[in-house]
Amino acid sequence: MDRSRRLIALVASVAVVGGSAGCTSLATDEPREPSSGSTADVSLQVSGSGVGSQPFGTDADEVVAEVAARLGEPDDASRPQDLFRIPGQDGWFEVAGDPISPSWQYPVVSRSCWDALCVIFGGDDADALRLRGWELAAGPGREALDVHLADTGVRLGDSWKRLHAAYPQTAVGGAEGASLAVLSTPWTGIFDGAAAWRLSGQWDHTRPHHVPAGAVVTRLSGGEGPEPGCC
Repeated sequence: MDRSRRLIALVASVAVVGGSAGCTSLATDEPREPSSGSTADVSLQVSGSGVGSQPFGTDADEVVAEVAARLGEPDDASRPQDLFRIPGQDGWFEVAGDPISPSWQYPVVSRSCWDALCVIFGGDDADALRLRGWELAAGPGREALDVHLADTGVRLGDSWKRLHAAYPQTAVGGAEGASLAVLSTPWTGIFDGAAAWRLSGQWDHTRPHHVPAGAVVTRLSGGEGPEPGCC
């Protein structure tokens, strides 16, 4: 599918300062208007239960087919990766002998990514991979496709005001490298060494729940995926 048909691009640059991610964005609380020539089938919803119309547990090929029909072919699709057991540790690890490397409950993992969106598959073997989780993460050179949270429309680049209005139970706290974690998210997400959901800006330990001006959403996730054993 022609990339020009995507509805939205996050104009962002991310700089890592002391381990935290800072992001500048053309974020707005004004209603979004689709670009001319855009069509409904380039929009994708994700949630705490799946991707698009596919719930967690769906066969990997079915999920990739649906996402590709909306966003085009993936930019990166990893081959199934066999993970490792470590004596005395639970789970399966990405790096042999390294108990703080990313791990989870499945012996095989693969990922298919469309710019800022990565969809994660896992199973007992390469022929039994199923949808387990998804991640949306802003970064240099990554385009924020029209991928948004089901029911609320929240997406990368949205302001804290918009996110908190959609999910009033959320709060902000400190994470690794003084980054800003979103706490009390509406569903379980994938920890990346800092948090499952994140905002731009730096955490101020003297005001632990303060959100700095201009903070925008830089990470969202749902389901499960390999998580680092540190931080």
